[in-house]
Amino acid sequence: MSDDFPTIITRAGLTPQTPAAILAALIARVMTTNPGYTANLPGSLVEDISSTDVGAVALCDAAMVELVNSLTPHGANAFLLNQLGQVYGVQLGLPSRTSVNVVFSGPPGFVIPKGFTVTDGTYQYVVQVGGIIATGGDTAALFALATQDGSWSVPTGTVTEVITSVPSSVTPTVTVNNPTAGLPASSAESEESYRSRVLQAGLAVSQGMATLLKTALGRVSGVQTRLVSVRQLANDAGWEVLVGGGDPYEVAYAIFTSLFDVTSLRSSTLSVTNITKANPGVVTTDLNHNYATGQEVEMNEVVGMTQVNGVNYTITVITEKSFSLGVNTSGFTTYVSGGVVTPNLRNEEVTIDDYPDSYLVPFVRPPSQTVAVTATWNTSSANFVSQASVAQLAGPAIAAYINDIAVGQPINEFEMTTVFQAAVASILAPQLITRLVFDVSINGIGTPVEAGTGIVEGDPESYFETTDGDITVTQG
Repeated sequence: MSDDFPTIITRAGLTPQTPAAILAALIARVMTTNPGYTANLPGSLVEDISSTDVGAVALCDAAMVELVNSLTPHGANAFLLNQLGQVYGVQLGLPSRTSVNVVFSGPPGFVIPKGFTVTDGTYQYVVQVGGIIATGGDTAALFALATQDGSWSVPTGTVTEVITSVPSSVTPTVTVNNPTAGLPASSAESEESYRSRVLQAGLAVSQGMATLLKTALGRVSGVQTRLVSVRQLANDAGWEVLVGGGDPYEVAYAIFTSLFDVTSLRSSTLSVTNITKANPGVVTTDLNHNYATGQEVEMNEVVGMTQVNGVNYTITVITEKSFSLGVNTSGFTTYVSGGVVTPNLRNEEVTIDDYPDSYLVPFVRPPSQTVAVTATWNTSSANFVSQASVAQLAGPAIAAYINDIAVGQPINEFEMTTVFQAAVASILAPQLITRLVFDVSINGIGTPVEAGTGIVEGDPESYFETTDGDITVTQG
């Protein structure tokens, strides 16, 4: 009977037929083969049979409507969503283990095989794709995965012990370090996140290179989609690709096969914003430098205080955006503008060999920023409201919000308010909350909202992470 019904599609999808329309179509169809059939049965019996048939046809129609409307990532049930994902080449994100990129140092030519194991003294990590110590005495960054489940922080410079035995004849000895922080484990992907990625994959080709690239990077094992950003730089200066997680070579290959011109890729630039005339001179940068005391750096393109250009300095870290040079700059020319500091530890460069040619693919590994939040609330409720219950509900919800913020995006206190209210709604109605104040610190530094907004800015090329233990919810 489907041929008897017009196909009506609205913004909600295919529209089901009304019982009246089904009844009219049913009677018309029966009368074509049984003229005057209504005269052969009492009216009440005709109505009874017709109503029963209408119900059956309505169920069939509803099944067809549900099927048609589910053939899109927006409305697909779990089974069909997975099938669409397979068509688009998007796998459901499984739980990932904590990972870290490590660099080995030692005699040039020494091979670091897959399975080579290192540790930070507490957790062990296994190299997933091997490498070789190059002429300069270091390997490229090699992706290493934790040997056990769980999520924890891996600060810069903490993975320093080699577990796999190295022959005693190898000199100098092989050492290891992690120049950038590791990436805590991620949980299994939610249906909402997977639905969004499947939809994005379906749009990838029609929506242009950036969407296509994000889709390709989302397919790389270990890459967290919230840590992927494809940015067009100002003044047609090219593209900057931020990627958190994943093996460097698999990430570079995804970029190489998705980007039309790899020469348009740009690394992150760590710019100087000021250099003091003091003993010792202090440099301020625009981004978090992620250095540790003892790091060797070089500056170039400085205008004014040109004496610092091209000189190698061993620094002492003061804050996340400042360090001292360890030399007296009082007699130097006054700093005017400009300056680029190297190395920039968030940059990664991978060589792709596509025989007979090789291509350099640079991208950015966004570092983490640890967030702590204190939420102070109060209520006008005449009934007792358990402070412990509010904390138990609100704390994890706020932590989940922080850990879901996309790379480079700010914390929004208005959004945190909504999250808090939704989390405690079962025990405390929003209209009874008389006070809700958030104090936010980023990397241990109290960070206020920008004047006239609810925005708490972090480093624009980093991401936020927190734990339930970093969220304090108190009544006051």
